[in-house]
Amino acid sequence: MDKFSTSQVHPEIIKALLEKGIDAPSEIQAKAIPILLTHSGDFIGRSATGTGKTYAYGAPLLSRIDTKSGKVQAVILVPTRELCEQVGQELMGLAQYMTELKIESIYGGMSLKAQIHDLSNGTQVVVATPGRLMDLVQRKVVHLETLHFVVFDEADEMLLKGFRTDIDKILATAQRNYATWLFSATMPDEISGIIQKYLHKELVRVQVGTIDRSNQGIRHQAIIVPAEDKMNVLLHYLKLYQGQKGIIFCRTKSGVQKLYKQLSAKKISSGAIHGDLPQGLRNKVMEQYRAGYIDLLLATDVAARGVDVEDVAIVIQYHLPDTAEAYTHRSGRTSRAGKTGTSLTFVFPEELDKLKILEGELHIQLKQQPIPSVKDQLVNKAILWGAKIAKEKPVGDKLDEATKKEFKGQLMHLSKDELLEKLLATYLREQQG
Repeated sequence: MDKFSTSQVHPEIIKALLEKGIDAPSEIQAKAIPILLTHSGDFIGRSATGTGKTYAYGAPLLSRIDTKSGKVQAVILVPTRELCEQVGQELMGLAQYMTELKIESIYGGMSLKAQIHDLSNGTQVVVATPGRLMDLVQRKVVHLETLHFVVFDEADEMLLKGFRTDIDKILATAQRNYATWLFSATMPDEISGIIQKYLHKELVRVQVGTIDRSNQGIRHQAIIVPAEDKMNVLLHYLKLYQGQKGIIFCRTKSGVQKLYKQLSAKKISSGAIHGDLPQGLRNKVMEQYRAGYIDLLLATDVAARGVDVEDVAIVIQYHLPDTAEAYTHRSGRTSRAGKTGTSLTFVFPEELDKLKILEGELHIQLKQQPIPSVKDQLVNKAILWGAKIAKEKPVGDKLDEATKKEFKGQLMHLSKDELLEKLLATYLREQQG
């Protein structure tokens, strides 16, 4: 398939794509879509993050929905709330001119009553996290007897991370004549036996790129840094990428919260998301991030599967990931849709052996970056300190007017440039002890 405009994709979907300026498919789309438009059996599609897998299954799936029927014909299972919302939005964008096609996204953390209401009016495509869908199936709100397609998005995460019990309960209510489509950026060896349980028809596989190799548009970098220098080095890189979108991944929820407090104390604007935050707050943070009100997102791995934001310049892995799959999905938040980006991994000296294992599994070498000099770190800290002062609110009524007048009197004779020079000199002297 060379172009969407000359393909067998539904004309209304082609219209929506062309309005977005999309006619040339990505490699996974070009290879998968012609097969999925007609194939009645099962399918496995694998390509790096940011290569357009949602459209690769979404365009043919929506093209095959019978819009004259108000029954559920397709279920797309995803591991996280963020990914559920993202996939639902992308599919609704594809189907914007298919007025009789109804798509609903359902996930935990949102009003069950509202979701039941949304599903009551002829939904044909359901995008869902397994727990919430199982609940609605057991309540007999969602009926899957007419199911034709089941899509596992981020299939490795779905089948390896504790979702299988819910998935089995969901699919037990469906007829076994549906086709199963699995899409993911990674397919670890341990998933092979699990997959066979969910595949029961003639299987076709499409793989784009080399096994276990990350997106080739990413500059993979590592910096070996002692624990006591970690924050200063982070501040150095935040200064270098100031004004550009970035994501910092921490291993734990507490790690995200701790870093968020540290950066907030320095008046560095950021937002944090992790599994303990209410869904409404997570949505608000993501809206602010996408809209550009904040440039820096702090997250646990839960977000690596659900954040699809354009123009992320850098991903900082503040803690070394535990697996090659986690590294792939974290770093894949940058360099999306053919663009380039940087993935910078912080590594403690005692973690060098783990880094070598990770590089071997990924078949890549992370280019080691030098630790910024003491002078560079100090200069960047001073600049960030200046930015903090600029954002500081006036003291208001914390001091009486006489005290404020006396303080200002000490500095009134200085010109603006002299005052700024003395502020900088004072900061540098205090930092150097």
